[in-house]
Amino acid sequence: MIMYMKSRNISVLFLAVATAIALSACAQTKKQSSKRKSVTKQADKTILLQATSQKTLPGRPESEPTTEYRFVIVWKSANEPSAFYWRGEQSWQACNITKVKNFKTLAVNDNGMPQDLNYENNDKGNITYKTGDTLELYPISIGKHPIPNEIPKDKNNIIYYKEANGKWQALPVEKITKLPTIAMP
Repeated sequence: MIMYMKSRNISVLFLAVATAIALSACAQTKKQSSKRKSVTKQADKTILLQATSQKTLPGRPESEPTTEYRFVIVWKSANEPSAFYWRGEQSWQACNITKVKNFKTLAVNDNGMPQDLNYENNDKGNITYKTGDTLELYPISIGKHPIPNEIPKDKNNIIYYKEANGKWQALPVEKITKLPTIAMP
């Protein structure tokens, strides 16, 4: 009788350990698969490498100063972009897109002057954009482009972009490097 109870206890103990191991392995598989999904979503997200602004003072007193913005991004989506817009402090501007090569991080001297241009434009016209391309976005002030209803009216300093047949996506711009002001003669 005692021998039967010992073997039964061992069988129950073995069954409990096997169940615990199986449940633990199942939980680990779910954790790993959810991590993979989030990494995939992050890998598709466009990356902002650099944002700069430069003010130009006109040579004529009756003219208004202008500020030009330039953004360098890495396109991560498998789909081509169909539109880019800059939502600044008081503007909604369409962006020209150019391919870039030889990008290096912008270096600014102690006196505030940037070192040599840190990338080259590589656009030859009729370009298709693919995953991994480095692109320069240059907001233009020509033309009137109504803000789509999907875009929040109270959010500023954001690049909005759209893939072909896709929804609007936002790329917040947290830091804009101000380049020295240009004074025209």
